[in-house]
Amino acid sequence: MAVPLLLNAASSERRAAIRERLQRTGRAQVVDVLTAPSADALFELARAADYNVVTRRGTGHVDLPSAWLASLEPNQKRGLGEAIQKSAATDFQYLYDNYPVFDLVQDGRADARWRDLAAFLNGEDFLDLMRDLTGEQRIAMADMQVTRYRPGHFLTEHDDYAEGKNRYYAYVLNLTPDWRVDWGGLLAFHGEDGNVSEAFTPRFNTLNLLQVPTPHSVTQVALSAGGDRISITGWLRGR
Repeated sequence: MAVPLLLNAASSERRAAIRERLQRTGRAQVVDVLTAPSADALFELARAADYNVVTRRGTGHVDLPSAWLASLEPNQKRGLGEAIQKSAATDFQYLYDNYPVFDLVQDGRADARWRDLAAFLNGEDFLDLMRDLTGEQRIAMADMQVTRYRPGHFLTEHDDYAEGKNRYYAYVLNLTPDWRVDWGGLLAFHGEDGNVSEAFTPRFNTLNLLQVPTPHSVTQVALSAGGDRISITGWLRGR
């Protein structure tokens, strides 16, 4: 990565407000979490990633390689899309683009730029900030993926709990400049009364934090959206 990743210094008052909000609601946003050059460089890296499309079939996760999708006939692509949308009416479902940074780093298949990102998110500066804001001293690591939501993409209600993963908080580092609320792609928190209790817009260089488990979804990106919703996402975990 041409520009090193650096955190933006946050005042003690700003950290205190975020900490209080997390303790009270289990969710908060950290605005301008990176320096401006760092955020710009990470956006350029992320939008050039070699994405696969990910979804669910039956009860399991499915990776759909971009080359395989490109080989399908138009009617086959349409049928696949219709099947995914239909299953979302009753089941947990998602459709978005994914670049599995953490898995590639673990397997020794990531290039230096992605290894640098993994090292930054697992460095003491970032993890210390996360422990300070959340109050969760058991946070020992961060995994990560790049997600890209294009028009029509979505993620239905879930709470991020996974047996044995030791997930304490989920994070979303938003990277798309100038995102509009009416483009969708909102991180929506579900209330017990059936309403959306709150929703976060994917604002550029803003880190969303949410405690696990928390019922939430990503609303469908509008067909009229003027860009892709690109983020680095993952979980703050124990060993």
